[in-house]
Amino acid sequence: MSRIDERYLRARLDHTRLSRRELLRGLLHPVTASFAATPPPRQQRETPRPPQAQEETLLARLCSGCGACATVCSNQIISMEHGLPRLNLEHNHCDLCLACTAACETRALAPELPAMTGLIPEFNDNCVLSYGESCTLCQQACPGQAITLPATGLPLVSAEYCQGCSRCVQSCYASGCHMHPLPV
Repeated sequence: MSRIDERYLRARLDHTRLSRRELLRGLLHPVTASFAATPPPRQQRETPRPPQAQEETLLARLCSGCGACATVCSNQIISMEHGLPRLNLEHNHCDLCLACTAACETRALAPELPAMTGLIPEFNDNCVLSYGESCTLCQQACPGQAITLPATGLPLVSAEYCQGCSRCVQSCYASGCHMHPLPV
């Protein structure tokens, strides 16, 4: 077993440590009530991270701060901040090419996690639809087809289909939307 695999497994085990009481409770109760049936609650991220980033505490343990993910990012939207990767979608979008995940040797960015940034667009009154104008730029730019345009009012975003790539923000000439953390 390589040193990287050892480090990943150790961090994973430390992250999901069980007490004897929890272990016995899980073994003695039906499977539906066991520890394995209830995943730990996901926390809302304070800092945007690259796609497929581990949960924040596990990311902090696994990431070596090497910056390989930032180096391979063709859109230059990943930077290192306090030794951890940070996603900046203000001036460019994420292609979701996952080159950052492939470059990560410590599995802080893990391929088994969904390719999502944890961000979602929020539309505001600058959107031309709120003035009754016609525009479909954000909807056309969305690769996940997560944006629907109602007859009146602001566009609606399906959190189920949105990957948080920010193509909608980059396509909007009126600054009608911005990215914010996905609510838990």
